[in-house]
This record gives sequence, C-alpha cells and structure tokens, in this order.
Amino acid sequence: MRLTKESSADPFESNAMELNPAIPCAISLIDVSHRYGNSDVIKGLHANIQAGEHVVIEGANGSGKSTLGRIIAGHLTCTSGEIQWHQKESTEEHSASHLDDIALQTMLMGPASTLHPLLTIQELLTFHSEFRTWWPGLNPNDWIRDCGLFNHLHSPFSTLSSGMQQRVKLLLALATQSALVVLDEPCVNLDAHGIDWYRECLQHIRSKTTIVVCSNDKKEDHLAPTQVIRLA
Repeated sequence: MRLTKESSADPFESNAMELNPAIPCAISLIDVSHRYGNSDVIKGLHANIQAGEHVVIEGANGSGKSTLGRIIAGHLTCTSGEIQWHQKESTEEHSASHLDDIALQTMLMGPASTLHPLLTIQELLTFHSEFRTWWPGLNPNDWIRDCGLFNHLHSPFSTLSSGMQQRVKLLLALATQSALVVLDEPCVNLDAHGIDWYRECLQHIRSKTTIVVCSNDKKEDHLAPTQVIRLA
C-alpha cells in the first residue's frame, strides 16, 4: 500500500506524508485480491476513483462489498495487489511514502461499526471531537436536532433503538472532516425521515470529499453516482 501526494514540500524534509483530511483523495486499486481462508472474496480488481467522486459499490450478499469498503478506507490490508491514495496540492512532481495512518484521515461506517455502549450521544460527540474535527461551519448539534435525537443527547448509546444508533453513527461519519468517507449499507434500520435526513447530510458534504457507498442495489443509499463498481 502506498500514499501518493503531489506536493511542493522541501525535498530535505522527511518523505513520510499524511493525508490532509480537508482535501479529497483519489484511490487506485491495482490487481487487488482478498481471501478469507481458502475463499476468494475479491480477485484481481482494478479500479480508479477520482478525488471528489461519489462512487457506489454494488453486489449481492457475500460479493465482497464490505471487504472492499474496508480496504478502500484503510481498515483492512488486501491479501495481494496494491492500493494507492493520492492527493493533489500543486502541479509539482508527486512524491510517495508508505502509508502509516490512512485510517485516521478517513471515515468508515457500516453495520459492524461500534460505539461505546455506556457513553451518551453528547459524550460520544465530545470524545470524537478530541481526535477529529468537524467540517468548517458545521455544528453537529444542528444535525442532531434535524434527525430527531436532540431529546436523547444524554441517553447511553446502548439504550437507543437500532434506527437511532444508525443516525448517531452516520452523524459521526458525515460531520467529520475527512479525505474519504466510506459508508456500508447506510440506510439499514432507517425510517423514511431518517433516510431523508441522511440524504440531505450526504448532499451537504458531496462537494467536500470523496464518497464511497457499499449498497445492495438500494437507491436510497446514495445520490446519483459518478461511478459504479459492480462485484459478482
């Protein structure tokens, strides 16, 4: 895995580079494969995602959507092949370094994502903001009100309904300034109001970052995509 970043940095500085969460990143998948035991989940995948694209990964259950989403977000190392993340800051020749903290500058949200069950929504927001920043000009409390969670700010996460928990996870994923946002089945457990709220939030950040959505062919999961990657 490599992180490639077009930069005008001092050539005598360390070549260890990090993604800038304020700049959308592009992703190159080069002959990417992944196995679980003796089973090939993804095999020989080639794809290019441009910075700022809204990409949908489609496929049936077991096709490897969630696995590919985790690989793209930097939360899982592919069995073979190469993945590169690119950011452009200037027209200078790009330099490269091995990836160290891609997962710290991206956001991944899916059914397997977990939050501390005993922390309240307010405590989760406060704790999260100690490590990551919100999009400039965005107040997460406004989104809390819009999605109907304001009266539950002091409720432990474990006491919330599955739909409420999903809204909290989506809030953290979408409100956090990130170079890349990967969402796996984002509308699971959401009612009609929750889906409308999610799509409004998605529209709000669409021009700010690169978005990848893993979906079981559910149109409510995403906006009009710029690219669809279909897995068999």
